[in-house]
Amino acid sequence: MSNRASGNLMLLATVLLVSANLRPAITVVGPLIERIGSDTGLSPLALGALGSVPIVAFGIISPFVHVLGRRFGLERTIFVSLLLLAAGTLLRSVPGSDLVPQALTLYAGTSILSAAIGVGNVLVPAVVKRDFPDRVPFMTGVYTAALVGAAAIFSGGAVPLADALGWELAFAVPAIFALLAAVGWALRKKPAPDQRDTSSTRLVGAGLPTTLWRQPLAWQVTLYFGLQSTLFYTLLTWFPAIQTSHGINEASAGLWLGLFQAVGVVASLIVGQIMQRTRDQRGISAVVVAFMLVALLGIIVAPGLMPLWALCAGTSTGCSLLLALTFISLRAGSPRQVGKLSGMAQGVGYLLAAAGPVLAGALYQVVDSWTPVLWCAFALALAQGVFGHFAGRNVHVE
Repeated sequence: MSNRASGNLMLLATVLLVSANLRPAITVVGPLIERIGSDTGLSPLALGALGSVPIVAFGIISPFVHVLGRRFGLERTIFVSLLLLAAGTLLRSVPGSDLVPQALTLYAGTSILSAAIGVGNVLVPAVVKRDFPDRVPFMTGVYTAALVGAAAIFSGGAVPLADALGWELAFAVPAIFALLAAVGWALRKKPAPDQRDTSSTRLVGAGLPTTLWRQPLAWQVTLYFGLQSTLFYTLLTWFPAIQTSHGINEASAGLWLGLFQAVGVVASLIVGQIMQRTRDQRGISAVVVAFMLVALLGIIVAPGLMPLWALCAGTSTGCSLLLALTFISLRAGSPRQVGKLSGMAQGVGYLLAAAGPVLAGALYQVVDSWTPVLWCAFALALAQGVFGHFAGRNVHVE
């Protein structure tokens, strides 16, 4: 193997390592949320708020991440974020005491780890654009598959881990993988000069942050990102509870949540290959949204087929994330533009998505039924389809 090939393999491996750490610390919560509520006394509304903490953190930090990346460099910024991810994950798992209520460590640790993940969310697309400029859709599919696959493993294993170790220690396990990723990232060799972004100073002027916010295409990408995030995090938080309301036991509900995410791995790899061969993604977007609409209707009218609806919903959310990230990379012209559009899309998009788990929990608390929540999700999926149609066109931000 040539030095160049081995260098590219190392670049790919480290990107996948980081990507695999961008969800497990969050997805481990959903299958255990009712157990957490029972042990801590938190209400459904408070538990919904806990599910929204990561999304709020993403939304707050995302617009500023590109500044950190420019100031300290992509490599150093991502490395520090991985260390913070491990620290926040460990803090969240600390049991409560008379001096420090468990709710405090739970929310504080979740806030820290979520801010760290927010850094990776924004900068990994910029790294892909810089290191693999000719393979953006395919590479986005690969790292999305790593992200979704790791999330699925931790969702599916959350309940068995909690049964064996207690839910606090189960919460701490993702910290081990964050530290491993930090070591791998520290050993990463910086790409050769010809792989770096040499066009950003020419393509990106001082007025870009202002003009981005005025461009319809940037808002179409942003709203698509926000709507797919809203659906994903609402289902991530409450899908196990929706299942148990239909008589499915906790372990099976966690397993189906894992399946919901695992199918996104295969879907992302397949769709990433297809997107590599096409410049217009409108048709792909329509098919992806159709899977979600079928899943939501299926849960409402035929809950006995829950594994099938988990497959459909997981296919949609996995591919929706891939599309959202690919839209960011393809609709921008350079890695620096990607960082700025990524900051806008994820900043606004995640703040929009933060309302999903909270409002879903509040609505359920009022009506004592998940059916109205699922119909609201259906309406959001329709809106996602509309914005996907516009964001999927072969056009670029100015």
